[in-house]
Amino acid sequence: MRQIIKYLLFVGFLAAALIAAANFDLTSLTVPKPRKSGTAAPKSFRGVSISKKPSAILTGLSGVVSFDYSPSSAMTAATADDQILVWQLPDTAPLREISSGPGFQALSLRFLPGSSLFAVGGMNSDNSGSIKIYDAVTGVQKLQFDEAEPIISLDPHPNGKQLLITGETYIKVIEVKDGNLVAIMQKSSPVARACFYGNGNFILQSDILSLYDVNKRAMAGSVDTVAPLFFRKGMDGTTFTWLSAEGVTIATAGQPGKKFFPVDTKGVLSFDVDSKGTWGLFLLDGQKMVVRELATGKSIKTIALGAAAADVVLNADENSAYVQFTSGAIGVFDVGYQNKLKSMKYALKKFVGSIKSKAAPVEKPVDPQ
Repeated sequence: MRQIIKYLLFVGFLAAALIAAANFDLTSLTVPKPRKSGTAAPKSFRGVSISKKPSAILTGLSGVVSFDYSPSSAMTAATADDQILVWQLPDTAPLREISSGPGFQALSLRFLPGSSLFAVGGMNSDNSGSIKIYDAVTGVQKLQFDEAEPIISLDPHPNGKQLLITGETYIKVIEVKDGNLVAIMQKSSPVARACFYGNGNFILQSDILSLYDVNKRAMAGSVDTVAPLFFRKGMDGTTFTWLSAEGVTIATAGQPGKKFFPVDTKGVLSFDVDSKGTWGLFLLDGQKMVVRELATGKSIKTIALGAAAADVVLNADENSAYVQFTSGAIGVFDVGYQNKLKSMKYALKKFVGSIKSKAAPVEKPVDPQ
C-alpha cells in the first residue's frame, strides 16, 4: 500500500510538471521590467533553452566517430572503425550493435531520408572502398557497393533513392537500389567534400563552394566567392552554413540569396546553427560550447564541457545538440523542452513498470497433495 501511495504522489507531481512545461516558455525565466508609457518595446533575443549538462552520454565507441540522426525513426547511429552502435533515446543502452566486418574502417554514416536504413562508407584493409547499407531496427546488412578508393563522405538525396559519395579523387551519384552510376565528376581539391544542394539537382563542393548541375552535367557557378574555413550541411538537409574569418554565412534550400553575420570565429573548432538562422553553437578550444546570437554576435550562454571535444551538431529536429568528445563518447544536450518531456515520460514508464512488479500479488505455493 505504501508503494502505491508513493506512486500516486509521483504521478500527480509529474502531471503537474508536464502541464507546466507545456504551457510556459522555458527559453526565458526572467520577468520583464515594465516599460514607460509611450516607449517602444526593446528588440531583444529571447535566447534558447539548452541544458548545461548532457542528458545522455552515448558510449561504446572510441576514436574518430561519425554519427547521424533519423527523425522518421527517432534513432541515433554512430560508427568508428568496424563497429556500429544504434540508440533510441532517451534509453542510453544501445538498441543494436553491428559489425561492419574485420579490416573495415568507417569514415562516414548517414541515414536515408524517411527510413530506418543508413549507409556507412569507408575503406577496406587493401585501401579499396565500400558502401554498406544497414537496417537500424534489425541490424541486417541490405546492400554493399565496392569502390576503387576509400569513401570519405556520404550524402543522401532528399528523396532517399540516390547517394552522393566522395572518394579521394572523384565524386559520384549512385542509385541506392543497385549502385548504378548516375553521374561522376572530379573533386576540386583533395579536401573537398560533396553534398546535395537545394532540391538535390545540384552538388556543392565544400572547399570552394562550387555548384555542379547533375541534370546538365556541367558546372553551375558558385554560392560564394570566399573560401570557407569550415562548412556545415545541417542534419535538417536544408541549412548550409560556412565560416570565414569575417563571420558566418547561411544559405537555406528553397530560399533566394544568403545571409551573412559578422560573428567572431576566432578559436572555433566546430559549429552549427539553427535552421532559422537565429542562433548558433560554437565549439571553442575543444573545452567549451558557446551559444551566440547571430544578429548581434553576442554570447548568450557558455557551457563548460569538462572534456576535450571535436564536433558539435544540431539534430534534424533541433531539440538536441550532439557533442562528440575526442574519447569517442557522444554527449546529448537538450535544446528546448521537448527532450526533457520525453525523458520524464520515459522515467514515468519505467517507474510504473517497477511499481506494478512490486505491487503484484504474491502467488500462494501450490499444495503438492
